[in-house]
Amino acid sequence: MFQLIVFFTSFKYIFVEGGEQALVGIGVASRIGIRKTLKITIFGISVGIILYFVFLKVAGFVPVNILEVALGIGLLFFSGIMFKEFFEDETKVDTTKHKVTYFYIAMLEAVENSVALATFSLIQLASALLGFFIAIGLIMGLLRSGIVNKIPLRITRLIAGILLTSTAIPLILYGMNISTPEFMHWFMPPLT
Repeated sequence: MFQLIVFFTSFKYIFVEGGEQALVGIGVASRIGIRKTLKITIFGISVGIILYFVFLKVAGFVPVNILEVALGIGLLFFSGIMFKEFFEDETKVDTTKHKVTYFYIAMLEAVENSVALATFSLIQLASALLGFFIAIGLIMGLLRSGIVNKIPLRITRLIAGILLTSTAIPLILYGMNISTPEFMHWFMPPLT
């Protein structure tokens, strides 16, 4: 059962976050050019991959309860960013205006995605990676078909914030050894 939960959580998280990155990338490409946008995106993906493997190697040396609390706090931080951006007036904030801003977004997404995917991988590696690859494949297909352009960025931020919060809170409760209802273990299993 955990395999299915981890698969869907990984898929939804990467799909939402990756979809947001794709939407921002499309907006940036029209301002700074496709070549520069691709370079920044590839660099962000590379950083994310490196962080993912570093996190998996380091996680074995950290006590599980500390790891759960730290991961939960990190995911809550990113969910706060998503909720903040959801409530901002998009007509006043243009995050794709400059190359530096897009670089910041790509790095933030790299850290966010690598931490979340590593969290799911610690629970069930094969399911997390399968969800990741299917989500990336679907995003690529939607990009080619032009459907991604029609998804409002605000909606992807709201969904990402909800998913991150629903993953973070159980992790913090588990790490603090607070008694939790059984259904929470089905939704987000503890790392142990």
